[in-house]
Amino acid sequence: MQEEKDKCPFLIWRKTRWNRFTLPVLLGCIEGEGLAEHFRILIAGSVEEILQKVETEKALIGFSFMTPHLLQVQEEVERLRRSLGKEAILIAGGSHATGDPEGTVRLGFDFVFAGEAEKPFPDFLRQFLQNKLPGTAILTGDKGSCLFTTNPPFSLQERFFAPMELTRGCLYSCGFCQTPRIFGHILRHRDPPSIGRHLERALPYGYHQSAFLSPNAFSYGATGLQEPNLAAIEALLTACRQAGVGGIHFGCYPSEVRPDWVNPEVLHLVKKYCLNKTIVLGAQSGSNSLLGKLNRAHSAEQALQASCWIHQAGFMPHVDFVFGFPEETQEDRQLSLALMKKMIEEHGAKVHVHTYLPLPGTPLFWKEPSRLDDGTKNALRHWAEKRKLDGWWEEQEVMAWKIVEWRDQGLIGTQIHPVDVYYLTG
Repeated sequence: MQEEKDKCPFLIWRKTRWNRFTLPVLLGCIEGEGLAEHFRILIAGSVEEILQKVETEKALIGFSFMTPHLLQVQEEVERLRRSLGKEAILIAGGSHATGDPEGTVRLGFDFVFAGEAEKPFPDFLRQFLQNKLPGTAILTGDKGSCLFTTNPPFSLQERFFAPMELTRGCLYSCGFCQTPRIFGHILRHRDPPSIGRHLERALPYGYHQSAFLSPNAFSYGATGLQEPNLAAIEALLTACRQAGVGGIHFGCYPSEVRPDWVNPEVLHLVKKYCLNKTIVLGAQSGSNSLLGKLNRAHSAEQALQASCWIHQAGFMPHVDFVFGFPEETQEDRQLSLALMKKMIEEHGAKVHVHTYLPLPGTPLFWKEPSRLDDGTKNALRHWAEKRKLDGWWEEQEVMAWKIVEWRDQGLIGTQIHPVDVYYLTG
């Protein structure tokens, strides 16, 4: 049996700290489709590890990455090409590949998966095993597919786990966000019985803490713009408890919740079933004018009310703010700082600050970020010194302008679809 396995081709995943939530899903998909037994699977933490395993044998080498890691990926692809030649077939997916598939091909990849890969990726593997490959380099998933709800959400074979993805799709069209451009605007949810079954299977492998991935955790079970589906959320949390999970975390990292979906009733459910002490709230800005331009579809007042309710329910609000949006004014930033201050002082909040990053495939990609003034930077550092603020906003400010440089050099080549050109003037 092992001798037969040794004759199988390599399927190698380049693992990084930034794709650790994605690879378990891809591996679960392969296992669910019955394809894992046809490959020698390697999860590699470096290019060196890949080169040690693969010399002259034919291999598939997969990357999943985000835009900030573009140059690192480009360098690794060039190194693999020099060392392995044409014996290695390099494939890519993830948010950057979806936002800029043509540019990703130009990085040196043979095949790029744009969008959801649950259908095209297994089909590609079957073709590979038959020594047949697609005639096109860009393979597009079926936006709106529910296949992610039927495949295992992690890999038992590799004992590789990640927070379980609950929901795909987003009802909103925030101008800076890739999620609705990747997954569409229809919400698709993994149902509570399947969640319970997967958790029960994972428990013997050491998976005892349950966390979730969702663009808006409190929209679980919803189909449209409405209040939280309390019955669906309780069914989800009950399924986790009945599966024997010792720790359930909901509405916190790596998910967040929108301000307009927070109410005392849903917070009561989280308090009843979950262990998390924080709720991650996506406020993004304290300026209603800017929120409107970004198409956020909620107000600063709603964010303040949500923070208050979270505090009153016994949770710490951990509130996301973003600075440096295109055409952001000094007044916009002052309003954000004032809202942050109010949340910190009145609700015991901690804020998580980002600097805006232009991401391919979004309506704002071709707009210039705004530069943070010294007063704003000093205010953010003040709260960081008081341990009321975290985040990598200073590093992201540098990265934002690197992305602009790559865009202007043609390293990123996305053109925005006309339906997504809106929001800011100019």
